[in-house]
Amino acid sequence: MDRLSDYNVVGSLLGLGEFILLEILCEMEIPQDAQQFLVLCRKTFKLLIHPRFMRIIQSIIEIQPIFIIKEFRLGRSDQNIFIHSDEIDNCTIAMNPVIIEGIVKIQIMFDNNEGWGSCIGIADASCSFAAGDGPGDYENRFKTVGYYSHGCFDHIITSETKGNQKYEDGQRIAVEVDMTTVPRKATFFVDDIEQPNFVIGIPEAVRFWVYTYNKSSSFSIIRFERLIKSTSQGVYGSKELQWGKERE
Repeated sequence: MDRLSDYNVVGSLLGLGEFILLEILCEMEIPQDAQQFLVLCRKTFKLLIHPRFMRIIQSIIEIQPIFIIKEFRLGRSDQNIFIHSDEIDNCTIAMNPVIIEGIVKIQIMFDNNEGWGSCIGIADASCSFAAGDGPGDYENRFKTVGYYSHGCFDHIITSETKGNQKYEDGQRIAVEVDMTTVPRKATFFVDDIEQPNFVIGIPEAVRFWVYTYNKSSSFSIIRFERLIKSTSQGVYGSKELQWGKERE
């Protein structure tokens, strides 16, 4: 990977002071760029002890989610928590930012679903969820893939793909998208355990989304971050699902 040329600093790092180096680091958006920059920068030891260094690294790694709430009747957000309305209804909440590069992982926890269906997944960035719609309603079934709490994996067809484990309130559910691989890939986790069903060939720009149904249910975003390397290792019995194709 050679991205430092974008910042016009290759070959001239030694002549720059630590404050300028910190400003260059501030402009970087993915951890891989920051890692390469620090490897090339021989003044790294000075940056490591600078009070701004850890704040900058944290800002590169951590992502602040923005909930896309189409109508107030769907529910409300409180920092990194979305709380469903006091009515039973479909509620699909997509999140910004759009993911177009790097490796990004989101981890959430559901609460108060009481056995009702809940789901997490990814969508083509062009996808829009109307108030009261499920994630796979109408044409969105071609633009989304989701992992439901009963363990099924849904994309395009209504007959869901089984194989991933069930999950409940209080468990940590995660999705990782790797935009650096060919083909691009999405992997799912429950309590840090990788699930066998994964998706390849995902769109070049995606959003994460979460679905709730029960009144006053909620989900909390525990972690939303950019990664230097994928946490996916592959598991026994893994099965790939091709984005845009029905499962045979």
